[in-house]
Amino acid sequence: MQKNVIGYGSIFHKEDTTHIKNISNTTFIGEHELFYAGRYAIKHVIYCILEYKNINQIWLPNYYCPYVKNWLEQEFNTIKYYDIDPFDVADTIDWSLFSPNDLVIANNYWGVKENKIPNGDRPIVIEDHSHGWLSKGCIESKADFCIASLRKTLPVPLGGIAWKPEMGTCKIPLKPLKNAGLNAEINPMHLSWDIIDNAMKTKATCTNNEEKIAFLLGYSQGETLLRNTQEIVPLLAKHEADIRKNLFKDFNTYKIANLTFILKTLEPSQTFKVIIGNNKFPFGLLIAFKDWELFTNFKQFLITNMIYPAELWPQNRIAQEYKFLLNIHIDFRYNEADLEYISKTINQWTLQQSYINTEQEL
Repeated sequence: MQKNVIGYGSIFHKEDTTHIKNISNTTFIGEHELFYAGRYAIKHVIYCILEYKNINQIWLPNYYCPYVKNWLEQEFNTIKYYDIDPFDVADTIDWSLFSPNDLVIANNYWGVKENKIPNGDRPIVIEDHSHGWLSKGCIESKADFCIASLRKTLPVPLGGIAWKPEMGTCKIPLKPLKNAGLNAEINPMHLSWDIIDNAMKTKATCTNNEEKIAFLLGYSQGETLLRNTQEIVPLLAKHEADIRKNLFKDFNTYKIANLTFILKTLEPSQTFKVIIGNNKFPFGLLIAFKDWELFTNFKQFLITNMIYPAELWPQNRIAQEYKFLLNIHIDFRYNEADLEYISKTINQWTLQQSYINTEQEL
């Protein structure tokens, strides 16, 4: 594997994680189920709730993964959206919007948003920790149910989880998954896992552009299978074992150290802000923009320099001051030399923009 070929970011490669320790507190999870993706976890939880309670509206945050929004809209016809600023750590949900017979999906945005769930007569709350797995808000959640897309943090091909927080008080049970009875040879989730797993293996040994194209194409094919599969498929035992051996690994320790390092080297910018939380560790190096053109210019500059950020998320239009977000991966894959390269590249773009602004003012 050569970083001058594969670059920085994009999908995980296959890697031994036995040297990474588990977190000390693994008791925050009560009843739980593992899935092939977080969207299946949401769907399963909603159907568990509907067996015990009539729900008027299912509320999603306006700023949310567009694929999951579209996927859920195909399944449920009572979905509505509420507004919250995803780039302001202090902004809170306006609970007065909802009735006690509603269901609200609250997002722990980027691992730094801790939702304060009201007491008393209130809607059922599902909290999404996909970008904050094992964050403080995740471990200390008081929601009725929680879900997460695990493959965003764990180096596994696919993975999702639903659980009932030990600090929650909801009496509705999380039912175990039923066997779908699909033929393993044609099961789309099993195929998706194998295709993405092979892509991760190819990336781990990649030394040329042909192999790079191969792992990117494989990953795209696996993602397509995932997006087109509505049915919840139980995990194969070997896939569940792969997820469980990484489930409580303390990958966040690396993010904390790497973010601390990179923030010391980043030059201040007038065109973007870095999202951080007080005594909280974010999902990655989160850079938010107000202006679409600057956002796309920055994104393309990074890609040109072989840094592949994740746009979180496309197809969202909000009224807040900051509207667009890129996440630059700074997880356990990267050392100080990598972080210096990432920081140097960002600073180069910041300097160019400063020069352009100065020229325009003259």
